[in-house]
Amino acid sequence: MVMAAGIGTDIFRAFLQGAPPGGVYALIALGFVLTYKTSGVFNLAFGAQAYVSAAMYFKCRTVWGWPILPSFIVSVLILAPALGLLLERLIFRYLRTASAVAKLVVTIGLSVAIPNLFDIILNFKAIAGRTPEGIVSNGANVFYDPFGVYQFSRNELVTMGIAVVATLGLLALFRFSAIGLQMRAVVESPRMTELNGVAADRVSAFAWGLSSLFAGLAGVLIAPRFNTLAAADFFYLVVVAIAAAAIGRLVSLPWALVGGLGLGVLTALINTFLPRWSDSQTWLKPLQDNLAPAVPFVVLFITLVFVPSLRRAKEQGDPLSDVDPPARTLGAVVRDRRATVITSLIGFGVLAVIALVVFTRADQRWLFLITQAAVLGTIFLSITLITGLAGQISLCQGAFAAIGAFTVFQMVSRWGTSVIVAALAGAVIAAVVGAVLSLPIRKLGGVWTAIATLAFAYFFDAVIVKLPFAGGGQASLITGTNVPRPVIGPFDFKDDRAFLVLCVIVFAVIGVLVVQLRAGTFGRMWVASRGSEVGAESIGISPAKLRLVAFALSAFVAALGGALMAMLQKNVNYGTNFSPFVALFWVVLVVTLSSRTVQGAAMAAASFSLFDAILLKGAIFAWLFRGADRIPGFLPISPKWVFVLFGLGAVQYARHPEGILEYSKRRQAARALERRERKLAKEPAVIEAPAPTPTEEPVP
Repeated sequence: MVMAAGIGTDIFRAFLQGAPPGGVYALIALGFVLTYKTSGVFNLAFGAQAYVSAAMYFKCRTVWGWPILPSFIVSVLILAPALGLLLERLIFRYLRTASAVAKLVVTIGLSVAIPNLFDIILNFKAIAGRTPEGIVSNGANVFYDPFGVYQFSRNELVTMGIAVVATLGLLALFRFSAIGLQMRAVVESPRMTELNGVAADRVSAFAWGLSSLFAGLAGVLIAPRFNTLAAADFFYLVVVAIAAAAIGRLVSLPWALVGGLGLGVLTALINTFLPRWSDSQTWLKPLQDNLAPAVPFVVLFITLVFVPSLRRAKEQGDPLSDVDPPARTLGAVVRDRRATVITSLIGFGVLAVIALVVFTRADQRWLFLITQAAVLGTIFLSITLITGLAGQISLCQGAFAAIGAFTVFQMVSRWGTSVIVAALAGAVIAAVVGAVLSLPIRKLGGVWTAIATLAFAYFFDAVIVKLPFAGGGQASLITGTNVPRPVIGPFDFKDDRAFLVLCVIVFAVIGVLVVQLRAGTFGRMWVASRGSEVGAESIGISPAKLRLVAFALSAFVAALGGALMAMLQKNVNYGTNFSPFVALFWVVLVVTLSSRTVQGAAMAAASFSLFDAILLKGAIFAWLFRGADRIPGFLPISPKWVFVLFGLGAVQYARHPEGILEYSKRRQAARALERRERKLAKEPAVIEAPAPTPTEEPVP
C-alpha cells in the first residue's frame, strides 16, 4: 500500500508538474487551430507572430521601462492584430485559391522573414539571460501549493487559466455568433458568402486579426519561460503545438486543449519515472536525457501516420473558383532554340571569367565562400529532386545532410577510414534512412508529408544528434569535431583551390545526373504522379515506390553535400549548418528561385553564400571603385536582410510554382514570341500571281 501510495503521489505530482508546460502547448495549439479554422492556412508563421509581440513586450517593459499594462496593450492589443491585418491584406487575401502546399511554403518564408524584419526595424537584439516579465506582478517569484505536492507560480496559473478561458470563448464564438459562422463559411467559399451578402474580405481580415491577437497573447505569456528571446525557440514551440493541434484534427478546440495538456503531462511522467527505470535497465541510460524533449515530435509523427482522418484530409477549395477565366500561363511557351544556345554560351562565358578570377586572384576568404556555394549547391540539388521532380515538400534535408557530416566524423576519427569512403557510406546510410522514413508517410498528402518530415527533423535534433554514435555526444557538439580533407590517389585536396575543384566536379556530376533523371522514365513517372496520383495508379505507376525512390535519392545527395561541408569547414558545426530552422530557409530559397532546375539550385546556393558579402557588406562597391575605403557609408547592412528578402520572396511561390528564374525565362520567351508575331503582322503580305491555266487544245 505504501508503494502504491508513493506511485500514486508521483503520478499526481507529475500531472501537476506537466500542466503548466501543457498549458503553454495548449495555448499555441488553440491559436494554430483558430488560424486554420478561420483562414484555411497551415500557419507555420504563427511562432514568428508570437515572437514579434514577445520582443515588443520586452522592449517596452524591460528596455524602455514601461508599466505592465501599456506594454501589454501595445504589444498584444495593437501590434499583434495590426500584423495579422497586414499579412491578410498584402499576402493571404490573394492566396485563397492557391494550393495548401503553396500556402505552407509562404508561411515558412514568413516565419524566417518576419522576426528578422522586426529586429531590423526596431534595432532589437536579444540579451542572453534576460526575458520579459510576465503580465502579473512577481509572476515568477510568487508560488502557490494548493495540493501540497507541487508549487505553481503566478505565471503558470495565469497561462493555464487563459488557455481554458480562451477555449471556452472560442467555442462560444464559433457556435453562437454570426461572425464565427461567417469565418468558417469564408474558408469554405468566399464567393458563396459574398452572394449571401457577407463581405468576405472584412470577415477574413477579422479572422486574421483575431488569430494574430492570439499569437501575440501566446508569445507574451510564453516568453518568461525562455532564457533568451530567439525566433527559433518560438518556431520550435509551434512544431510542438502542432502535435496537440493534430490530435484535434486541426478543427477541434477542446481536443487541442486536451492534446496540449496531455503532451505536458506525458513529458513530466517520463521525466519522473524514466530515471528510476534506467537504474535497473542500463540500455535506457542514453534515452534518459533525450527522450522527454522528443515526446511531442514522436506523438506528432504517430498521429499523422495512424489517424485515418488526417490521412484522408483533402485540401479545401472554393467550388466557385472556376467561374473566373483561367489565368494566363507561360507553361506552354517554348523558348527559341537559338536564344537558348546563346543564353547558355553567355552563361558558360561568365562562369569561365569567374573561375579565372577566383583561381588567380581570390584570397582565402573568397575561396571559402565560393567553395561553400558549390557545396550548398549539391545539398540544394536534393531539394530539386524531392520537390522539383517528385513534387514533395521535405523539411528534413538538414537532418540528411547532417547524417553525412556525422558519418565522416565518426568513421574517420574512430576507425581511421578514408574520408571519401566515409562520405559515400554516410550518403548510403542517409538514403536508407530516407527510404525507411518514406514508408510510414507514403499515404500522407503534401502538407502532411511536410509536417511529418519536420517532426523527424526536430526528433533528429533533439535525440539523434546527442547520441555518442551519431553526433558524438554533447561534449563533441560543444568542443567541435575535426574532419580532414580527402586524398584521392596522387591528388591531395588539402589546398583550398584543389578542394574547390573537387566540390565543383561533384556538383556538376550530380547536376548532370539530375537532368538525365528528369528526362528519363522516373522523371516522367514523377511528373505523372505529381499531376494526379490516382491517374498515375490507373496506368500502373506506384506513387509509394516513387516516393521511396525520391526520398532515398534526395537523402543520398543531401548527405554527400553534408560530408563536403564538414570537409570544407574541417568541423561538423551542426547548429550553424544543419539545424531544422536553417534547413527551412534552404527550402524557401530553392523553391523561390527554381526548384525544378539545376540552375535554380546553383543560384540559390550562390545567393545564400555570397549575397551578404557581395551586396550587404559592399564587396561589389569595393571592386567597382577599386578600394575598400570607397565603400558607401551606409554599408555594411545587417545580414538579417538576407532572410528578410528571400523569406518574403517565398510569397511568389504561390503565384509562380516554377520559381522566379524559370518564370523569367518563360516570360522572356513569351515576349520574344509576341514581338515576332507583331513584326509579322506589320509586314505586308506578299501576293503571288496565280500560275496561268494551260490552254486546252481543241479536240480534232
